Amino acid sequence: MRKKKTIVLTRKDYGTLRDHLLKNVGEEAAFLICGTSESATFINLLVREVVPVPNGGFQRKTFAGLTIDPEFMMPILKKCRNQKLSVILAHSHPFSETAVRFSSIDDMGEKLLIPKVKQRIPDGSHATLVLGRSSVDARIWEKGKHHGEPIDIIKIIGYQIEELYPTSAKGLLKTELKEIYDRQILAIGEAGQRLIQRTKVGIVGLGGIGSQVFQQLVHLGVSKFVLVDPDFVEESNLSRIVGSKLKDAKERSPKVEVMRRLGKQINPHAQITSVRDSVYNLSAALKLRDVNVIFCCTDNLTSRMVLNRMAFQYLIPLIDMGVDIQCSEQGKIRTAGGRVMVILPDGPCLECLGLLNAEMIQHEIEQIESGKEIRYSYISGEVVHAPSVIAFNGVVASLAVSEFLNLITGFEQQKELGTYQMFRILNGTVRSYEMTPVTPCNLCKEVKALGDNINLPCRLDR
Repeated sequence: MRKKKTIVLTRKDYGTLRDHLLKNVGEEAAFLICGTSESATFINLLVREVVPVPNGGFQRKTFAGLTIDPEFMMPILKKCRNQKLSVILAHSHPFSETAVRFSSIDDMGEKLLIPKVKQRIPDGSHATLVLGRSSVDARIWEKGKHHGEPIDIIKIIGYQIEELYPTSAKGLLKTELKEIYDRQILAIGEAGQRLIQRTKVGIVGLGGIGSQVFQQLVHLGVSKFVLVDPDFVEESNLSRIVGSKLKDAKERSPKVEVMRRLGKQINPHAQITSVRDSVYNLSAALKLRDVNVIFCCTDNLTSRMVLNRMAFQYLIPLIDMGVDIQCSEQGKIRTAGGRVMVILPDGPCLECLGLLNAEMIQHEIEQIESGKEIRYSYISGEVVHAPSVIAFNGVVASLAVSEFLNLITGFEQQKELGTYQMFRILNGTVRSYEMTPVTPCNLCKEVKALGDNINLPCRLDR
């Protein structure tokens, strides 16, 4: 099976790269230092750092040709070798508009340069990239291979996910637009609908909120899912898990299988990977590495910690949400709210925002390891026997799916960037608040784009 080959970088890094490479009418160059994520079906080069080549970093620089000074290049290659990272050699053809391609001069240069790179960093997969004014081309030399192959897609992760298709890539099969989506195509357009149908989504936690998120996404046309939840349906779940039946509670059906059944009823062609496990187990977490967006609908801080780390380590947008209802007595709501946050690898993480408490996470891990189960409030992080109401869950689920739509299509043109949404249940309002870091955290920057190069904070179950 041929692996899908992808380069992933943040909007900020893409802006840095583009600004440098296209700043002049002549060619420019840069190095992209990358982590890697790889399985039997895909290989992702995750851009960790952009290193522009300054004028003093060239041996020769003409309008249509570049030779990088080895004294500038060697420290970069040494850093990649020591840290087990990969490198992408990028340059520009600023005179090209559409359908930029590697020139014969580029081909000859790669024949000399790529073997030297592979000799110095033998354990990595490396790539080259050429950027035109409105197009890009790229190819990869996988570990152990001596020939380059086209990169299939370049993903830019920001407030809107952008996909670039290299000139030499074979391209994706045309996505069929079905009549059942006509009404939403009127709102988001054909291009937006095609993007939705190509997007692969991970959902962790298939309870009251997660089940509604899943149902809405299937109706929207998402057809590729990885669903993760270790729990079984209980009778107390039936009032809030959409698609669940009394028979599921009696037979203790896994929540992921109930959702799989629901998804197939809506779209028989949906590709649904059901993982009846905790994302705290490494084997379960790794199944999320190739999704485009992760929804965090879990009810414990440990899972949230793992997913927060994945957002930065694998450059995957994370939509984190939950409902917190606190009562002074049965039937008397004292405070109630719902929160939806989009965590992007260019922005603050959940720890920066004060939503991950290390002491409480350690206590929870101890409980998990001993076989006990403790549930926390989604918002405050306090230990609670949490109330849950399907109507309140539905509002938060819809807000989260709307955030997903915006990530894919960019329809929220008037939205203030860097904000999250809070549903204030008692007064029936939804307000936006600035995502302001409240605690110093360097971890999200330290692990950025390292991919498989470091372990996730998970239990090594297998």
